[in-house]
Amino acid sequence: MTARRKTTMTLQVNEVTKIRRKVMTETARLHWNGNLIKEIDQLPERLTAEHEHRYRCCEFKEKAIYAERIKLAMGLSLAPEHAKKRLSTLARHSLTHSHEKNRSQVEVIDIACDGCPIDKYFITNACRNCLGHNCQQACRRGAITIVGNQAYIDQSKCVECGMCRKACKYGAILEVHRPCEAACPVNAVIADQNRKAIIDNEKCTDCGNCMVSCPFGAISDHSQLLKIIDWLKGEEQTVAMVAPAIIGQMGQKEKLGPLFQALKQLGFDRVEEVSFGADLVALGESEEFANRVPVKDPYMLSSCCPAFVKFVKIHRPGQAEYVSTMVSPMVAMAKTLREDLPLAKIVFIGPCVAKKREAMESKVVDGVLTFEELAALFVAADINLATMEEAQEEASKASKDGQGFAAAGGVRAAMVNGIKRFADADFRGGSAQGLEECLAQLKLLEKSEASFNFLEGMACSGGCLGGPGALVDNRQTKRFLDVRGSQLECQNSGDNRLAIEKLKDLGHSLHKSSKK
Repeated sequence: MTARRKTTMTLQVNEVTKIRRKVMTETARLHWNGNLIKEIDQLPERLTAEHEHRYRCCEFKEKAIYAERIKLAMGLSLAPEHAKKRLSTLARHSLTHSHEKNRSQVEVIDIACDGCPIDKYFITNACRNCLGHNCQQACRRGAITIVGNQAYIDQSKCVECGMCRKACKYGAILEVHRPCEAACPVNAVIADQNRKAIIDNEKCTDCGNCMVSCPFGAISDHSQLLKIIDWLKGEEQTVAMVAPAIIGQMGQKEKLGPLFQALKQLGFDRVEEVSFGADLVALGESEEFANRVPVKDPYMLSSCCPAFVKFVKIHRPGQAEYVSTMVSPMVAMAKTLREDLPLAKIVFIGPCVAKKREAMESKVVDGVLTFEELAALFVAADINLATMEEAQEEASKASKDGQGFAAAGGVRAAMVNGIKRFADADFRGGSAQGLEECLAQLKLLEKSEASFNFLEGMACSGGCLGGPGALVDNRQTKRFLDVRGSQLECQNSGDNRLAIEKLKDLGHSLHKSSKK
C-alpha cells in the first residue's frame, strides 16, 4: 500500500487564473518550439475553440480579448499603435526590440473590462426624508431628487463624487466599491466616464493587487517570457536568482533540489538563492540604522519591497528621506554575481510584479519571471518537477534570517539579530503588510506616536509569500519556509561570515545614494 502524498494548499484557481495561465503557456510554447511568428495569428481562435465556456457576447469579442492578453504575454503594451496590427507583426517587433519601458507595469485590457455596471452610491431605506436634504444640497450635478418621501439618485447624472454620502447625517447612502478599486489603497484604479477601469500612473505603485482582484481578468502586467526564452535557447550564459518565497510554490515543499534541477534543464547555467542577498541587506541596513537613528533621523524605513518604496516616494514624499539607502536583496545578489559574471543574463524569479520595473531601473538584473510565468514556462518546455529525481542540494550560503525576508516580519526579525553587533543601538522594530497598514504605521511615525523606530513595509499581505505572482497560499508556504530555515547551518545574518566579508568587498555599491 503506497503512502498518501500530502498536497500543498494552492491559491483558488478560478476561470480567470486558468485563462491567464493558458495564454502564457501557449504563447511560451510557440516561441519555445520556434513557431511563434508562424502560428501566433491563429492562437486567439484556437484558445476560443478550446475553452469550454463562453463569457462574452460573441466569439469575436472572446478572440479580441485573447489577442490583447497575448500582446501582454509577449511583453507589449496595449498602446493604440498596436491595436490593429497582426499578432505576428507585433511578435516580430517584440523579438527585435528591447522590453518596452511602459509608464506602468500593470495595464487594463479595456475590451475585457466589464465596466462593472454597479451604482457606486445608492440610498437605502434608512433615509428619513429629513427637512435639511443635505444630500441634495451637496450634489452639484442635480442627481438627487425626492421621490415617494425618500431621496433618489439619478444614476445618469451621478459622477460618483461621494459628496452626498458625506453630507447625509443618517449614513443612509451606501457606497459600493468595484473589486479593482477596492483592491487599490492608493486610489490609482478609477472608473472613466464609461465606467471602464483606468490606471492613474502617477499614483500606481505596481503592487499588482488589482490584477488578482478583477473578476474578469481585465488587468494584467507585461511578461518578459519571450526574451528570457531567447536567452535560454541562445549562447548567452544565464543565471536564475530565485527568491526565498519560491519555497513550496512548485509542489516541492521545503526542498529546492528538484526545482534547481528543473531550472538547469530549462537552460539556466547557474541557479542562486536571493536569500544570500537578503543577508547582505540585513547586515548593511543594521549598520545604516546604527549610524542614522536617532543621531541623524528619528526612524528608518525598509527598502526591500519596491512597491512600498514607490508608495512612500509618491504618496508620503515627506517621509521618503527615511527610506534605507540599501538596495533590495534582488539587486544585492545581482551585484554579487556581476563580479564574476559581468556579461551573463541574470533573471530574477519571484512572486512580485513590481520587481520588473525595479530590475529595469537597477541596470544589473536583465529579466524577471513571476512564479506563475515560470510554471507556464515549465509546461511549455514539457518539464515536470514531479519526475525530477531527488537531487542533493548544495549547502545554502544564506542564513535563516535571509530566508525569512520572504515572510511578513522577516526583515524586522533579521534586523533584530543584525543590530546586536552594535551595542549602543536602540532598535525597536515594527512591520506592516499591505499598503493600508503601511500607511497607518507611517502616519504614527510622522506624528511621533509610534512605539517603533524601524518600519518594515510590505505591499502584500503575508509579505513576498503573498505576492500576486504566487501559486500557493502564503500560510502554507510560511510553514515550509520555517522548516527550511530551521535546517540551515547558519541561523542569524549577523553570524554569516561569508555575507560579512562580501559586504566589505561591495561596500558603498550596495547603497543607492549617500544619506545627506
